[in-house]
Amino acid sequence: MSHETVGSLLAVIANSLNDALRIMMFADKRAWGSDEFEQLRLLEETLDEAKKDFQELPRLVNGRHYYENDRINESLEDLRILCTQFELHARTLKEWARAPSAIEPSWARETLALRRDLHRAQCRAARRVHAAQQVLSATGSERSRCLGALQVHRLQQRRAVGVEEERSACAQMGRFQRFGETDVAFVCDFCDGYLLWEDLRAVPTTRLVQPPPPQVQNNDANTNEPTSATGMAPPSASTQGSSDGNNARHDGGEGTPASTNWQARGITMSTGEAKTVVFAPVAIANHLPPETGEFLSRILCPQCDEYYYEEQGEDEMERVRYMQDDRGLEGVKAFQEHLEWIHASIVPDTSSCGVM
Repeated sequence: MSHETVGSLLAVIANSLNDALRIMMFADKRAWGSDEFEQLRLLEETLDEAKKDFQELPRLVNGRHYYENDRINESLEDLRILCTQFELHARTLKEWARAPSAIEPSWARETLALRRDLHRAQCRAARRVHAAQQVLSATGSERSRCLGALQVHRLQQRRAVGVEEERSACAQMGRFQRFGETDVAFVCDFCDGYLLWEDLRAVPTTRLVQPPPPQVQNNDANTNEPTSATGMAPPSASTQGSSDGNNARHDGGEGTPASTNWQARGITMSTGEAKTVVFAPVAIANHLPPETGEFLSRILCPQCDEYYYEEQGEDEMERVRYMQDDRGLEGVKAFQEHLEWIHASIVPDTSSCGVM
């Protein structure tokens, strides 16, 4: 039986990185040019990022014990491959140091690629630990947000959060890239899920300016008309799940500004016209890991999370949280359509808004 763990394999990778750094540090630098110093800098940054991930990711899964001692096969296989690649990378630099010459610029690109792969492997390992913990928990039967999405989601639950904080959190959990000729995709490092914005030149970096959603007061305690933080009834059972109880009265809490203020203005790739899109951190904060065999992530609606309804209990009315379909919405496009139709009261008039 193998005694390998996530922690032991990461230690092997760290040793290879340290070997490569020692080779560069003790090499004769008198004939060095910019390529050699760039290679040294990239190795240092790769080791620093790996250490940072190793310190921060265990906090997301209830501590270092669970992360370091994890033996999930997929995580071990990812790290075994990286162990071999980092060892070969260090060996290449060792052979170069024996017969000094101009360093190959392609080695710097290889270091960057390995750095990226190591970060993703550590994120995926943490996500698998989190998923296993969810299965063992009371909520294991329900699909929950991706571990990376949860970090952004928790940030957005604060009453005052800056857009730079949101963008920084998103940058730590994935990257944007072009998808085909006209689309833009966000690829999550934790779950490898894709969020797709169709026909978009570039992802907007700021929201449209819009007021917070109005508070709705229900003065008629006997009414059966559902109300919520957004002033709209929750979606029908056929589209977003169902709730039990007759004459249910929906009474939502207030959504946070970061979650309710979801609009941004982008430019289409095909025609150059302005279009309204979902602000990227809002979609990223609510995405689910892709279903088996799929690559696109589905999205939970943060507004539906705020719905509550009251039903008659044994002695008094009980406040029950509305349960949306835990499979989520099909993608970014379906998420936007849902917000525009079901939560129409938080969609402002943007006829006078300018294009960023």
